Amino acid sequence: MEKIRSKKVVMIAIDRNSVEIPDILKDGSEKLKKELEEAIAYYSDPANTKAFKFKVYSNPTVKEALIKMSIGKCAYCESDILVTYVGDIEHFRPKGEIEELKATGNSKPGYYWLAANWDNLLLSCRNCNQKSKQRTASDDRLNSLGKMNQFPLFDETKRARSPEDNFQEEEKVRLLLNPCIEDPEEYFKYNINSGVIQPKKQEEFPKQRALASVKVFGLQRVPLVHARAKKAVQILKQMTRVERRYKDLLRAIDDEADDIPDRQEELDWEIEELHSFLNPTEEYLGMARQMIGEFMQKNFQLDISA
Repeated sequence: MEKIRSKKVVMIAIDRNSVEIPDILKDGSEKLKKELEEAIAYYSDPANTKAFKFKVYSNPTVKEALIKMSIGKCAYCESDILVTYVGDIEHFRPKGEIEELKATGNSKPGYYWLAANWDNLLLSCRNCNQKSKQRTASDDRLNSLGKMNQFPLFDETKRARSPEDNFQEEEKVRLLLNPCIEDPEEYFKYNINSGVIQPKKQEEFPKQRALASVKVFGLQRVPLVHARAKKAVQILKQMTRVERRYKDLLRAIDDEADDIPDRQEELDWEIEELHSFLNPTEEYLGMARQMIGEFMQKNFQLDISA
């Protein structure tokens, strides 16, 4: 059997409905209602130039729910966070400032009315969420990477700046992929030989969405690329084991050997090991799903998504 050269993704879809919304963020929560009213009143006064101190979203139950929702993995790069870090509560639309508007002098505040909105919160690793100097696979220079207050749009005239603005119009031109809304696997491809992430779609808007997400989240930073490559090698090695056991079984069948059941059992065991990379708790699940899905379809005519 021929070894595959797979395309791999770096983000994966997240089901926000897989967990219960924390009580403190539910409609009707007195703490949520009170803080939102105070924030709106605060930012309605031009004299208030300092950032409003939000507290509701930092309630421990919120992070617990986000950890459960993303199975402890970063919503953007899919790395396991909890081994070395507690994780950040990431505001998809930044609450304090909008970096793209700094040149206009009108970057503050950000989407403050969404500071404790459940649909605006994700779990992120420090490298995707916070600014730091890092190298990428395509640039050996140290560059500032990490989302922080970035939120680029395809059409800046559609940006919402207050709770009264047309939020749905902005959604239509949002560049950053939201893993709870879009399926990132539809936007990314990854060349296993070069290590370069590329847009899967060539239409202008989907292409720009993919490019912006890779850049803003720092998805080509060197340690992340190396981690995915290491996982890919592990998967390819297990595919080789499956191929060998499959050939052993075919030879046993051709020879009408007595050990056909044993060869079948060995093949089943190696396939089970290969499928262990598809466990939801595994890092880079999207990558594994594409690689293994293509392998199983090609060699066994099995659709792992069925």
